[in-house]
Amino acid sequence: MRNEILQLKDLGRMPNESINDTESIDELVNTYDALLEQIQLPISFDEAMVLVQIFPENAFYDLQWSLLKLVESVCVDDENKYIQLINSCPSQEWRDTLNARYANYKRHKG
Repeated sequence: MRNEILQLKDLGRMPNESINDTESIDELVNTYDALLEQIQLPISFDEAMVLVQIFPENAFYDLQWSLLKLVESVCVDDENKYIQLINSCPSQEWRDTLNARYANYKRHKG
């Protein structure tokens, strides 16, 4: 597993952004952002299982979209395995988003 993903795992789940966030949040945002940007696509299933765990409940300075792009890059032949990945996401909002995007992908794939 890539070092950047292990570092993200150590950082843990992204907190929700808040209007009460102080300037000290900038360092945390920059740390997540730098690590996410270093990851080359695609990622492995095991790496996706780690990344899906760090989704914020709602939003974290738009970094949730970088995370979504990475998780969706995983190469999985087994649909049930991908559904398992989605269902392991701790955020209901992002679990719903991943499910909806997967349903759209399947519908367009035909």
